[in-house]
Amino acid sequence: MESNIQVAVRIFFVAFWVPFFTLAENQECLKKDINFENTLKSDLLEKYKTGQSVKLSCATGYVGVLRLECENGIWKKVGGRECKKRPCGHPGDTPNGDFKLVRESEFVFGATVEYTCRTGYIMASRVNYRNCRSQGWDNAVPVCEVVKCPIISNLGDVIATGNTEEASYGDVIHFECASPNKMLSGPQDINCKDDGRWSGDIPKCIEIKCLPPEIPHGFTNPDQEYKENNILQYRCERGYNPRSGTPRCTKYGWSIKPECEEIICLLGSPTNGVVSTNPRGKNIFKVGEHVEIICSRHYWVFGTKQESRKIECQENGKWEVRPVCEEITCEYPHGQHLSHTQPYRHAYKLKESIWYNCERGYQRKATTATCTENGWEPKPLCTEITCQKPEIAHGEVVGMLKNTYKLNEQIEIHCDHRYKPEKFTVTCTQNGEWDKMENCKLKPCGEISVQNGFIYERDEGFSYSCGSEYKAFDEKWWGVVICTAGQQSYAPLCIPKDRCGQVPNVHAKHNQAKKVYENEATVELECESKPCCFKCIRGKWVKQDCESKRCGIPPRVENAVITSHNQQQVEYKCQENYKINGEQLIFCINSQWEDPPTCECK
Repeated sequence: MESNIQVAVRIFFVAFWVPFFTLAENQECLKKDINFENTLKSDLLEKYKTGQSVKLSCATGYVGVLRLECENGIWKKVGGRECKKRPCGHPGDTPNGDFKLVRESEFVFGATVEYTCRTGYIMASRVNYRNCRSQGWDNAVPVCEVVKCPIISNLGDVIATGNTEEASYGDVIHFECASPNKMLSGPQDINCKDDGRWSGDIPKCIEIKCLPPEIPHGFTNPDQEYKENNILQYRCERGYNPRSGTPRCTKYGWSIKPECEEIICLLGSPTNGVVSTNPRGKNIFKVGEHVEIICSRHYWVFGTKQESRKIECQENGKWEVRPVCEEITCEYPHGQHLSHTQPYRHAYKLKESIWYNCERGYQRKATTATCTENGWEPKPLCTEITCQKPEIAHGEVVGMLKNTYKLNEQIEIHCDHRYKPEKFTVTCTQNGEWDKMENCKLKPCGEISVQNGFIYERDEGFSYSCGSEYKAFDEKWWGVVICTAGQQSYAPLCIPKDRCGQVPNVHAKHNQAKKVYENEATVELECESKPCCFKCIRGKWVKQDCESKRCGIPPRVENAVITSHNQQQVEYKCQENYKINGEQLIFCINSQWEDPPTCECK
């Protein structure tokens, strides 16, 4: 057996040389690793050693050549150029046709161009395309031939001018009638179209007649037929006018084309004094449309006396007012009651002044009149002399009252009752005032006054009212005092409401002394030939028997106590937390106590 040392040596030897053999094998270049596109690799070996080189040819349709060398297992390019598509050059133009690339973007191998014919031409070749092959363009350049139209024959009495035998696209045939008394029924001209057909049928010659035409914005009789020399009658919509001239039926149709022309108003260039127009820049306007003319200072719109105005375009094609501005002037002030002016002219310039006088019955407001943008100033120049309706205290005008009265007009004035004079007459004078005007004065009836009250005049005298805490002394007469022949029936008097004045009994004499009675006071009068008694209770007279009568025990009130008591009166007071409802003090009247108060919870 071999010794262990020999075995170890053998193993070391194998382990040392195996990597070198493997490395040598891996440094070869393989055919499959060639990655250049469009090349031919069928004639190459499967592998090459370092330092070996190969020549690569291009595939069909491609041009170029490559030289590669193997270097440590990697292919390196050492010469030549890469393979690119073979160019074919221009494919060729065709007369009356065009082409376009439908495949690729250049004229190279694999490209396709497609040919089309222009309008009026058709493709004569069977194939309308060419392909770029490895040897160049295939097929021939397509041919485009002109389109032909059918022969025109059997014309009869129609005369045709043009190429009727071999007409091609674009040719025109003109027709006429051989007889001057006939007209064409159909087109005068037809042309050969791009699809090989004529644009219309061959016309015939018929008796001359015209049909009513369709007139935009116009009206005519659609059922009427017109013969030679007949005149067409038609009308137009609002805003349109018939075309000038007379449409007459001829063998060639209407002598002039019947049309409705739109009515317009032209503005023209701005004239002197025109500042602007609205809408700005527009010069042509239809019927019913408006333009605003704006004038400069010291000018106004022609014939209007306005600094600006909207002007309408009318149906006759004219503006309702001339769209121009004219210098402001003032006409002579006729109708303003002038009697004389200096100087006198038909028109006056702006700011010009004249001296003037007024007619009788009128007065001038100034010595001169001035022409302004608003006419003559002052306004009015002459004012009628009038008198204002008179304001007459305690008097009135007899008859219909007016706000103003004319010069020399007279009115009669009556003074109220108890005033003087009874009546008088006044006249409106030249200075606008009333002459002989008087005041209506109160006839003497003594000084009228009342304390704690107010005086009001009445026809038969006067009345008076008292303040909130007072009342009239004589309530029977409602505070009315009669004044007759300068004497008043009695003097007015206001007394406190809790006291009593005149006793209200028609059979008793008036208390001329104006005595005021305190509360609970008693008075005895002569009533119907016998004594009668009245007692003042809280400002009111209460009639009683003259012989006093006693009342019984005062009525009891819950939750109240009596604070004072006698035969004629009782006073109550509610307990704490209660409030009194009614009169706290009640009286004995005709042996009966008045209704007592009640006490309610607060």
